[in-house]
Amino acid sequence: GRMNHALQNYEAAKQTYDMVPLQMIRDPEFDIRCKYDVTLINLNIASIRSKKGDLHEAISCYEDGVQGLREYEAALSELQKDPFRAPDTGKNTAHKHLIAALGRIGSLKLKIGDNDGALKAYMTLLEEVKDDSPSASQTEKAKAHIKCATIYRQQDSPDSHAQSIAHLREALDMYTAIFGPDHKDTSAIASSLRQWLAEDQQ
Repeated sequence: GRMNHALQNYEAAKQTYDMVPLQMIRDPEFDIRCKYDVTLINLNIASIRSKKGDLHEAISCYEDGVQGLREYEAALSELQKDPFRAPDTGKNTAHKHLIAALGRIGSLKLKIGDNDGALKAYMTLLEEVKDDSPSASQTEKAKAHIKCATIYRQQDSPDSHAQSIAHLREALDMYTAIFGPDHKDTSAIASSLRQWLAEDQQ
């Protein structure tokens, strides 16, 4: 159907970029832009594969996307060192894509039963979101704390319950700051935290 058609279009677009003549890529800014476009294509392919249920393929495409976004951010910061260059606002958009992709990798790895892989993706996401990151990324970070809390809660290692409580406290602080103390999600997290603390005291 339409999804297969979209997938074919994205794959074709990706091949077009792969065939760009080398002399055109001599311009470093053009090269960076091309690679960024290919990365966005990868993320779109990942999204379609995920909807089609090809979870392993989707994870692989998201991981390619994350790698591409990291390279783009690094290349962009190199270009920024040029004092005559106008500042680029693309970094924020790329950063939002990076955080969202890490979140998708985490949730897809949970779906295939790879809890350790999911935890690694979520922990990476937590490190990537800084105080000055956009609000959409802050919300992703708050959600990632809940996911980490849930994964740790299901583990049997000696400090896993302490880790789960720590992540849930972080989530509660962030949800309270972002959505307010009376929001239904904030209340649900507060309720879970009380329950977990009561369980751990028994």
